[in-house]
Amino acid sequence: MIQELYFSMPTVFQLHEIEKACFGKDAWSINNLVSEYRNEYSHIYGEVVDGKVIAYVCVRTIYEEAQICNIAVMPDYRRKGIATRLLETVAEVAKQQGCERCELEVNVENIPAVELYKKCGYEIAGTRVNFYRRTRYASRDAFTMLKRL
Repeated sequence: MIQELYFSMPTVFQLHEIEKACFGKDAWSINNLVSEYRNEYSHIYGEVVDGKVIAYVCVRTIYEEAQICNIAVMPDYRRKGIATRLLETVAEVAKQQGCERCELEVNVENIPAVELYKKCGYEIAGTRVNFYRRTRYASRDAFTMLKRL
């Protein structure tokens, strides 16, 4: 079940475990996650199974834009539509809050993610050269992808 995840250290630790499982050395730190909770524009939604967070998305809604900061699904739960449901939730909530578009960046070599975003209605709007400081991909470039709401 997807729900908004409110701040608690046990939740932060669960999100950090997801980060490590999904992104390895590129994972957000516990401090990064706590900072997102402290950011008044950030919201975190997660898929919870048997009381445990197994996937999440972090989004910042500012004026007319919803900026998706991160999305991650534990490896054992991938290819079950969870990421799609998380993105649909973000779009629905963003639209209710008056946002006109959702935006995100994704490494140009992360083909599964690019295909997921396209399936969910996002279009490539441009490329940011050397966007990532460090990455598990050979490229540090990112596509900027947009979805009009």
